[in-house]
Amino acid sequence: MRTLPLLLLLPAIITAQSAPRLGTVVFPTSVSQPAAQQEFEQGVLWMHSFEYEHAAESFRRAQQAAPGFVMAYWGEAMTHNHPIWNERDAKAARAVLARLAPSPEARAAKARTARERAWLEAAEVLWGEGPKPLRDTLYLQAMEQVARDHPDDEAAAFLSLAHMGLSQGVRDIPSYMRAGKIALDLFTRSPDHPGAAHYVIHAFDDPDHAILALDAARAYSR
Repeated sequence: MRTLPLLLLLPAIITAQSAPRLGTVVFPTSVSQPAAQQEFEQGVLWMHSFEYEHAAESFRRAQQAAPGFVMAYWGEAMTHNHPIWNERDAKAARAVLARLAPSPEARAAKARTARERAWLEAAEVLWGEGPKPLRDTLYLQAMEQVARDHPDDEAAAFLSLAHMGLSQGVRDIPSYMRAGKIALDLFTRSPDHPGAAHYVIHAFDDPDHAILALDAARAYSR
């Protein structure tokens, strides 16, 4: 029966989505203040569990600990993008970036490394002018470039999420399968990464593919 795998998964998935587990991320930055780095990574953890308000608070604390910390502003801006829910607040995100500096060029000049500049530029693409489907497509392309140039767990996680963001609230199977493959590869090598588990669950949450998310659902619910 094609619906059986999803029914078997439901208890684990329900638990996983009602009790977010933060897990572990490693997202190195150029910031020299340990408190700022800790708050930044805490914000990323919250984002991967879609706890966007908590994430924004962590990113703002990182900014306070290290004024001018580019990635903390990147993070707070990204809390206004909710791809799975097809929600975004471009005005609020642009206001966050404007607090860092008044223009994309001025903001890019504050980035201390090429990697941080690439992440910031991807956010600039997402929050540029134009309709949401266009910005989502251009953002996906930007994140593909980030993942090629700076391959690590976080690039893979946000690339997976960007694929799911293309669907505009409609479950597009090809996009979700691409997202699922990226997230599943990440989960295989980094099983404690919350984005990996969470995005596997979302990518494969349909009767034909849900069995692929069983291990991730169990890991995320622990």
